[in-house]
Amino acid sequence: MKRVPLGFACAGMWLFGASFAFALDDLTALSDEFDSAGSLANWSRIYQTEGWNNNVLVTFDANTSRPGQLVMTPVSSTWFGEWRGELTYKTVTGDFVITTFVEPRNRAGTGRPESDYSLAGIMVRTPRAMTSPAEWTQGGQNYVFLSLGSADRGSAGYEFEVKTTVNSISTLFIEPTPATRATIQVARLGSHLIMLRRNEGGAWVVHRRYQRPDFPATLQAGLTVYTDWDTCSAVGTFDNNHLVLTNGARLSDGGTLSGATPDLVAAFDYVRFARPQVPVGLVGADFSNPGAVSDAQLLTFLGEPANVPGGAVVSPAFNLDGEASGGTFRVSAVVVSNRTYRLQSASSLGGGWSEVRSFVSTNTLQFLEQPVGPEGGFFRLTSP
Repeated sequence: MKRVPLGFACAGMWLFGASFAFALDDLTALSDEFDSAGSLANWSRIYQTEGWNNNVLVTFDANTSRPGQLVMTPVSSTWFGEWRGELTYKTVTGDFVITTFVEPRNRAGTGRPESDYSLAGIMVRTPRAMTSPAEWTQGGQNYVFLSLGSADRGSAGYEFEVKTTVNSISTLFIEPTPATRATIQVARLGSHLIMLRRNEGGAWVVHRRYQRPDFPATLQAGLTVYTDWDTCSAVGTFDNNHLVLTNGARLSDGGTLSGATPDLVAAFDYVRFARPQVPVGLVGADFSNPGAVSDAQLLTFLGEPANVPGGAVVSPAFNLDGEASGGTFRVSAVVVSNRTYRLQSASSLGGGWSEVRSFVSTNTLQFLEQPVGPEGGFFRLTSP
């Protein structure tokens, strides 16, 4: 990564910066590192926005059950065809990349889930024009997702599931993996959707590509969890979409649900949003065609280059060790490691702050430097 000098203090106000530059953009503010329980207020959930009123999560908390993680525990619920499950999302317009690190486990926390199709991952979906189930129409589900967990109990380990659904017709692929947790990513590049994964300790891999010219400019992008396909398929789409499927629930046919075996707890380390920084030579390319754009070309700007950390909850603290010499000011700052910061400047404390550069902290103590011009000025550090 390129070394870039940043930050200083001047005219009685500390100036600060860092040693490493990164590609902060207008979507960084949507990212969530799950360092604060209160950040969940910034997310939307499908069961609320579409008016279903059946909360399928028995656990939904950030930085509570597990420090620095979002934990989601679903009851029996699923996504397939007309079946509608959990989606916790933000709306994004234009091209974007969404990345998360996910660890799916059984409810006991001892291994892989043991109910069919119990997985957790990223979903990108076309919003539906409805705020009540009365407005629901058949054939209205359009989405893609990539998830990790247990799809087929007949296999020995974990699997990735990738799915595309067009007008409520779902096509899915299952791939076994040695990974028990992984970083997964979905990139929207015009009409192209690129699904990527990185097993813990491994390299980034382009998992699958889709072309979805039906997707509108604004999409829902976020996290999904689902479990216990056997129960969901048995009760049908109406009860799956309208009810909280726990044993003892009254079904629409007058019966009582029994035998439900939900078996998933998913922990997410973060969700990170970024604008894709497409190389000039690839602008407008046919990204869903491997013959036109290779995996290696995609990985020059997707995968890790697009996995940009979000902001810090804790404000930076500056040490009183600043010094100026040779036209450069140097100082250290206490920050949160692996978080995005912005250095801004102004000619006076009254405002008019402008962006100098952004960076990602590389440690909890960041050494910063910035050239000092003869005119002086004021600087501040914000996150993100």
